[in-house]
Amino acid sequence: MRVENVSARHGSLIVVGPKSRDLLSTLTSADLSNAAFPWLSVRNIDIGYTHVIALRVNYVGELGWELHIPVEHILSIYDLIWEAGERFGISDYGLYAMESLRLEKCYRAWKGDLTTEYTPFMASLDRFVKLDKPGGFIGQEALRREAATGPRERFVPLVVDAADADAAAVSIVHAGDRPVGLVTSGGYGYRLNQSIALAYVRTDLAVPGTELEVEILGSRRRAVVGREPLYDPGNERLRG
Repeated sequence: MRVENVSARHGSLIVVGPKSRDLLSTLTSADLSNAAFPWLSVRNIDIGYTHVIALRVNYVGELGWELHIPVEHILSIYDLIWEAGERFGISDYGLYAMESLRLEKCYRAWKGDLTTEYTPFMASLDRFVKLDKPGGFIGQEALRREAATGPRERFVPLVVDAADADAAAVSIVHAGDRPVGLVTSGGYGYRLNQSIALAYVRTDLAVPGTELEVEILGSRRRAVVGREPLYDPGNERLRG
């Protein structure tokens, strides 16, 4: 078996939104239905004159696909998608829009919400940890001990009564006069029309409905622990 790094040979285009299936279906002979191409699956499909690796996954919480395309074909595929998408009202979106959308879904960002300072249990990612995995893994015993005692803090979404500024990373979370947590990312959710902060808080406070405060620009603002994901909790739009 040989492992080869082909990262430099491919680039990515993301096609998301309620009409993304209709749009892509005009460009490929592949079956994009739920039965043939369910959420979280991967297929090789044809678009234009090339084959692309299509993943039914995205960072914004809507129906959509990641398309991993040979670099020499990215521009031509972009042009095809744009031309086909004009009748569907296609538009480009930027990183700030993506950030707003991923906050509503409580998707963790590496080097922000996820760092080596937090364990999977602190990050509320218990469902991805198999403590009895055959053969073991690095850190397995430490995680077993943490699972037995419980993590000291947990990752939660906070809905914030912000004014003219959202919570920034490293904003302090308070319960009364005591600091009880730290914001790792924050911003405004335009689908929910709410200011959102993702934070690690003391475990006993990581309960939906718990009222806390977040310090924003020297002022404490009311924040309520939410249940993740805040937007489309049943992932119905992703599975659509």
